Amino acid sequence: MLGFPLHYTAMCLPKSQRKGTEYNDTRLTLLGNSWSVPVVAWILGQLFSWLGWIGAKSPQDILDACRPGTHPFVRGRLARLPLNPSRKVSDADPYTLACKLGNLVSIKGEDILLSTPTTQVARFHRLRASVPAKMWKWGVIAGWKWRHGSEHINSLELRAVLTTLRWRIEKQKQVGCRMVHLVDSLVCLHALSRGRSSSRKLRRTMARVNALVLAGNVQVVWAYVHTDDNPADRPSRWGQRVRTKYRNAKETTS
Repeated sequence: MLGFPLHYTAMCLPKSQRKGTEYNDTRLTLLGNSWSVPVVAWILGQLFSWLGWIGAKSPQDILDACRPGTHPFVRGRLARLPLNPSRKVSDADPYTLACKLGNLVSIKGEDILLSTPTTQVARFHRLRASVPAKMWKWGVIAGWKWRHGSEHINSLELRAVLTTLRWRIEKQKQVGCRMVHLVDSLVCLHALSRGRSSSRKLRRTMARVNALVLAGNVQVVWAYVHTDDNPADRPSRWGQRVRTKYRNAKETTS
């Protein structure tokens, strides 16, 4: 109703505190202290059109621009998700989607950055949004049980990324190309995007990832996906049964 994208205030608190009444009150407080985007757009539009800077916009034009899930461009569809998303996957070409997402990287290459073309990107304040994973078709091609359960979760997730990269290069022969990889860990996302980490637990795995990237001559676009939308989150919680690595040799995901 206020014109903001869906889940715009979802990251107002640390991940461990995103539940309960306090979390909901904080999100509602942020929205209550803000302005209505369509109202401000209408007021400024009247001034700018009178000055001749933009064309005249009707109230319906402004509401259509703020409507979720109907933007004609990929950037707008990612920033303004539909209120009631369909459970069906997208029928669009997965390779075309990957190419378009690759053009939305931030100026520092840290993650996929979503902003309007006229917005000046601030240096330390940027808008990070989750990539809708349902735009592709997914299938389980690898699964295994960790031998050392006491290892830190960030280290385990980075090792899972290493396994995926090995599967792409060794099994699928994806060399000399550009690829998009979704990660739901911000720690791993920034370490992968920078190619380094100050953590001793991540350095060795990062070195192996960098070696594969150089040897395979690949350029990986590391993108963020929310844990609730991560297609690999549910298989990782299947329990203690052991699954064989590379169960299916044929690629079923894009």
